Amino acid sequence: MNRAPAASTEQGAAAGRWLWVLGVAGVVFAARLREVHLHSGPTPALDQWDAEARVILVPWLQGKLAWTDFLAPHNEHVPVWTRLLAWLQAAWLGRWDPQLQATFNAALHGLFAGVFAGWLQRRLALWPAAGLTLLIILLAGLPFSWENSTWGFQVHTPLALLFVFLHIRGSFEHAPGSAGWWLAQAAGVAALFTYGSMWAAPAAVLATALWTGAPDRRRWLAAAAIAAGGLGLMLYARGLQSPLATQSLTAHTPREFLAAGLLQLGWPAAWPGAAAVLCLPAFLLALQLRRAARAENFDRVVVALAVWAVAQAAAFAFARGGSYLGFTSRYGDLLALGVAANAIALWRLGSAAYSWRTWGAAGLAIAWLATLAPGLHYISTRAHTEYFHQYSAEWSRLRRDAVRQYLADRDLAHLSAPEVRSVLYPNPARVAEVLDQPGLADLLPVSLRPNATRVRGDFISAVDARVRTLWAAFAAAGLILLLLAAWLTWPAPAATVPALTLAFDPWRWPLLGLIAVTAGGLVFLWPKPLEFSAEKRWLALLAPSGTVAELTFHITTKTTFPPDNLTGGANLVPGDFRNLFYGTHIDGPGFIGEAQSSAFPITSPWLIIPFAGFPASEGNGLHLRIEDASGATLTELACPGPNPHFNEIDFWAADVRHYAGRSARLVFYDGRNDAEGWVAAALPQAAQGPERAATFRHDRSSEPTRFGQASLRVIALVTLLLCVGTALTSRPRRA
Repeated sequence: MNRAPAASTEQGAAAGRWLWVLGVAGVVFAARLREVHLHSGPTPALDQWDAEARVILVPWLQGKLAWTDFLAPHNEHVPVWTRLLAWLQAAWLGRWDPQLQATFNAALHGLFAGVFAGWLQRRLALWPAAGLTLLIILLAGLPFSWENSTWGFQVHTPLALLFVFLHIRGSFEHAPGSAGWWLAQAAGVAALFTYGSMWAAPAAVLATALWTGAPDRRRWLAAAAIAAGGLGLMLYARGLQSPLATQSLTAHTPREFLAAGLLQLGWPAAWPGAAAVLCLPAFLLALQLRRAARAENFDRVVVALAVWAVAQAAAFAFARGGSYLGFTSRYGDLLALGVAANAIALWRLGSAAYSWRTWGAAGLAIAWLATLAPGLHYISTRAHTEYFHQYSAEWSRLRRDAVRQYLADRDLAHLSAPEVRSVLYPNPARVAEVLDQPGLADLLPVSLRPNATRVRGDFISAVDARVRTLWAAFAAAGLILLLLAAWLTWPAPAATVPALTLAFDPWRWPLLGLIAVTAGGLVFLWPKPLEFSAEKRWLALLAPSGTVAELTFHITTKTTFPPDNLTGGANLVPGDFRNLFYGTHIDGPGFIGEAQSSAFPITSPWLIIPFAGFPASEGNGLHLRIEDASGATLTELACPGPNPHFNEIDFWAADVRHYAGRSARLVFYDGRNDAEGWVAAALPQAAQGPERAATFRHDRSSEPTRFGQASLRVIALVTLLLCVGTALTSRPRRA
């Protein structure tokens, strides 16, 4: 008599689990679909013309496609799945439609989010599962990763997330040698053909298995083999890259690597030391699992996911740290998985806390959420997201019109305009080569074909366009399914993962102390490591002792600008220090003319002159004019350049040994009105030799990476406090 209700309840719970997965998938799919609907376009962009069209579609249309073409490296990646899906779309549906690709990508993002949330729902009690599921929906649905939503080429991102999760989860939750375990290893191999850095997934399994003393060495032996193969594949692909490309992008110094890596670890917060808060839960959980052979495999999965995310941050820092210090949209989804892992770790630690530890766990939770929430809000509504949303329609129009016009008259000029090349593809000849291939134009959406004739596959694109307009309906359906899932699983089922037991480990506080000392030691990689004030460091660079007394600068040619309006005329970052410069960037680079300083005496063998802008460009110049006692010009010394990088400064060592006692002036020649039209300089500094310019240049080069130094200070302080607290309070439990 009691079996039917029990069976009915269990059936309802099983149905609820499936509805939970489908509900999360539906909401995330709708959020991504909205981004595609509002901000995508019908024209392939950037890498699609090379990695998809040139390598796969053109050979296929020519009847020359070989299976090895799918394995051709692209930068440091081997995007097999991206190419395979593009080819299948063309072969089966007659389409090379980036919006159709983006819709499919949105479905894959929804699938991954649903699978991940379903795992949480089966392992945790209802309320923590619901809270963490809400976080998963936010991380997967917010538009900070607009590149992965609107660019069809980025199908490898949701596939990478899905493969990595299945590999890490299955490697620990299934017995080695079982069918589920072998499927997990297959997922690990599949992940290698998305991003080049996905060898970090089996490496994370290996590291976590060894760290926690997981039983059965097959867990780490298989992971080690896959990681080694993936690393070799990535190094092979990277070895085929242009050396100039890798050198310009790769972090050049440990300072650049640390600054970029610590910034990525703190994603989505961009303030120094955010990594010390956002990565702390998984770090503390990992400390609890050291050599814990009987630890829950659920916790091992969480730690391995966090380790994988750390490896991604390091990979981004190494491969891109030399060109850009900031967040990149297409990497956001990968780093978000690390945030999810830390959120789960935070719950595990909080639910295990007792007595005084409750206050510490509550404080960590508040600090963690207070760091995460503003960061997510900013990167989802401002920064690159706001910029993309503002210009996405214009960029889409530029791409569409350029391709449509080229197909109409085959004039390469349509593809060659600078504004088109920046959003379509930098090499217009390659785009033309693809578009000239017979049959290629018929694969494109009808809006790109000048004759607008209907071909096979247009119906599919029309259906996809209709689906994109229904994003609100998908969102509503997903929410209804989630509510129904919660109702079917009520009352809340017990968690299948036992509560975490906080264990004593005598090695914990020495390890924390070692990390604190290491982080503190790395601070000394930067010049003046104990000078915390950026203003004082900049003044030491631009206005040290020996600087020429303040000069006045005036425009000496006919102008509509105030003749003495040169203070701060430099397009520099940070802007707080541009007023130490004088220059011709007056309300923009449009000024044309000459300007000069008042005269000053030469009292040293050399002058070090900080400069910015484009003094080595045709039509421009920064000169040091030497005058005799009557003010007549004896000679002019020209700054040899090279031009500093955009928004940066350099130092010119001017040899004035033969002009002791003479007077000199700084002279600006600005003969351009384009973006490279401005010239600027700060006050000259007296020096005994030219080597001082190299010293200033070295100190200046470290300033953009000071974020890393500030982050290391925070990490050193946090781990030192943890070390002291652990040493004072940790006691082995009495039997």
